[in-house]
Amino acid sequence: MPHFCGSMHSLRTRLGFAEPDAGNREWRRPTHEEVARLAYSFWEARGGQGGSPWEDWFRAERALTSYDS
Repeated sequence: MPHFCGSMHSLRTRLGFAEPDAGNREWRRPTHEEVARLAYSFWEARGGQGGSPWEDWFRAERALTSYDS
């Protein structure tokens, strides 16, 4: 069952994406593979039905490039 607590940090961590150290909040662009993996997980969470691959891709990019302050 997917985790939907709303915290993108825990989602990224759960999916195996590296988090910056607390003292090192350097921004880096996610790789194509990272975005693809997260977008695919959104599709899987819907049971492989419906939705838009483009929307999943853009949602994954937003999730991977935003940090809670």
